[in-house]
Amino acid sequence: MKNKFLFILLSLIFNTISFSQINFTRDTTVSVFENSTQLKHAWNGGVNSAQFSEIDLDLDGTNDLIIFDRSGNRISPYLNVNGNFVFSPEYRSSFPKIKSWILLKDYNCDGKNDIFTYSTAGIAVYLNNSTTSLSFVLMDSLLTYPSSAPVDPNIYVSPVDLPAISDIDNDGDLDILTFDINGGFVHYFKNMSMENHYNCDYLEYAHNNGCWGNFYEGLNTYILDCFNCLCPPITIGSSSRYGKHAGSTLIAMDVDGDMDKDLILGDVSYTNLNLLINGGTPQSAHIIMVDTVFPQNITNTIPADIHIFPSAFYVDATNDGTKDLIVTTNMQNNSENKESCWLYENSGTNLNPDFNFIQKNFLQGSGVDLGENAHPTFYDEDGDGLLDLFVGNYGYHSSTGTPISKIAFYKNTGTIQNPEFTLQTDDFLDLSTIPLNTILNRPALNLHPAFGDLNGDLIDDLIIGDNNGKIHLFTGDGTTFNINTPNFDSIDVGYFASPQIIDVNRDGLNDLIIGSKSGKISYFENKGTLTNPDFSAEYIKWGGIDVDSLYISNGFSSPKLIEINGEYHLLTGSYTGKTYLYNNIDGNINGIFSELNTINNTVWEGGKNSVAVSDINNDSLMDIIIGNQSGGLAFFKGDTTTTTQIEEIREYFNVYPNPSSHTIFVKNKKQEEIFIYNILGELVCDTKEEYINIDGFPIGVYVIKKGNKTSQFIKE
Repeated sequence: MKNKFLFILLSLIFNTISFSQINFTRDTTVSVFENSTQLKHAWNGGVNSAQFSEIDLDLDGTNDLIIFDRSGNRISPYLNVNGNFVFSPEYRSSFPKIKSWILLKDYNCDGKNDIFTYSTAGIAVYLNNSTTSLSFVLMDSLLTYPSSAPVDPNIYVSPVDLPAISDIDNDGDLDILTFDINGGFVHYFKNMSMENHYNCDYLEYAHNNGCWGNFYEGLNTYILDCFNCLCPPITIGSSSRYGKHAGSTLIAMDVDGDMDKDLILGDVSYTNLNLLINGGTPQSAHIIMVDTVFPQNITNTIPADIHIFPSAFYVDATNDGTKDLIVTTNMQNNSENKESCWLYENSGTNLNPDFNFIQKNFLQGSGVDLGENAHPTFYDEDGDGLLDLFVGNYGYHSSTGTPISKIAFYKNTGTIQNPEFTLQTDDFLDLSTIPLNTILNRPALNLHPAFGDLNGDLIDDLIIGDNNGKIHLFTGDGTTFNINTPNFDSIDVGYFASPQIIDVNRDGLNDLIIGSKSGKISYFENKGTLTNPDFSAEYIKWGGIDVDSLYISNGFSSPKLIEINGEYHLLTGSYTGKTYLYNNIDGNINGIFSELNTINNTVWEGGKNSVAVSDINNDSLMDIIIGNQSGGLAFFKGDTTTTTQIEEIREYFNVYPNPSSHTIFVKNKKQEEIFIYNILGELVCDTKEEYINIDGFPIGVYVIKKGNKTSQFIKE
């Protein structure tokens, strides 16, 4: 790091750049490199708790893939292009809003996969009615079955389960297997379409039995030959499974080629997949054997073992016409989040598969994936005029059970018009080893960085928010950042502090605004001086903002203050993934802000989103990078479809290269007067040029002022 001067005393301490409109277009073309390799799908948003399904997205007769990530309830489509899967987010808008789980199956036998997904304690179905483009229509908001009760009950599926949807009895229509509400037993719901209508185009189900396969699942233990479901509630090991069902995943498929459906089962209680062999018939299942190290064979002895709560999906991932097995985690939090998509290629047939392990990060390793919860921010680390990218995270999964939180540093190795990012380190300042959590004497979680000068020495400092609501100060010395004060100024916003350094009240002193898990934003007014700040004055629920739409203290606000038409506006992410925009701030700092609805819907990237804002490609339009719960990023460039002027609060005045020996560049499209002063305050240059020759300047530090904005540069 070289000397950079983010906030200068002689100004309003912030820099504004004019942009047009709060509309954005997704851009997946900006290159990102990790370990000398260009990421194929850099901006795919990451993958944590993935569910894979096949569907023809572009209606070309070839199956494509979608990934639904339970972490943030986000769909990521991938087109099959000449046998390769290409991230194609433009198809995301064709899908209805999905929550908890999704399985794509063709229930009406028209060759187009339909949607089975979670509804309140059950299953909703959307018909694929695509003609010229992909589209769906709701067919049944909650599948039910006839009974003697006054109201037909729903086919129960919990939000953490995955049912098996398959033709169990081989009669040509889709049946359903799902666990009992109390766990242990699997219910079989038979589709009556063929029996009642002689075709499959109906969603009519009958409860066939409550103990399909005649088995009972306990805590990673099974009781077989449980005929007629007469097994009593039992205790297995130290815990009773009966009445404590917490989550299971099912997939029904013929593994041994005997034409009946076997069962692949995962459970929240363990890390391995279990294969339950059906020794009965399609009409009368009978589980006779359990393989607890599935899949493995003679040539490949690597069974699925993924932390925690495994789930399996049977799709053609290798584009060879044969379905493969993908094993993922169905757990939303505190699970494997870097290598959680295990691919097993099928070297056999669809009816008699032979699975061979290939990789642990299928389509996951092709994009930026920083574990869980990505918090991006821009900062010119080396003073070359190109904005670098820093991304904090909640953490990577570890075998100890405690996540490892880091900040990744991506250097901008492109140009001012064409940025590209190259990973320099995934652990900036070795923060994963510093015991910022002073109470437990261990590293902090959920590192959220922000840069700015907090001590008036004209050198950037770094503050980091953490999951305990604390702020940690790292003082810049012109070369690096050094830990100064854990729990800076005793600031505590509860949980999940998301800070920004900015002069809120325009008094020349940098203040703090900090988001939190509660959904509120705290404003800490600087009551001190430039060199001795005092943030003891806290305004809680600043602006009346509370993005906790569920009212359960799960808002996860992450504010970013910007200017629009010369007035302050506030952007903030949220738990739901909605990006909120507020105005009516200037002259109303202690009042209630007004919510605007002008951020277009194309920027939704899943839950717990965090936004970085800048003109990254020098086109005078505001661009944004959004981090999400899955630990990934999405890039959106500014759009010129409207004329609203947007001005971004920059965390520095853009002078580059800095330091320089011969020429500096200052963006000045409005031809404003530019004044340059030496360290003694003497005027040494007065110009309107963007490229300024400094050959005749003595070596030293200079202040540069344009309008009401100032910065500094070094002549070397």
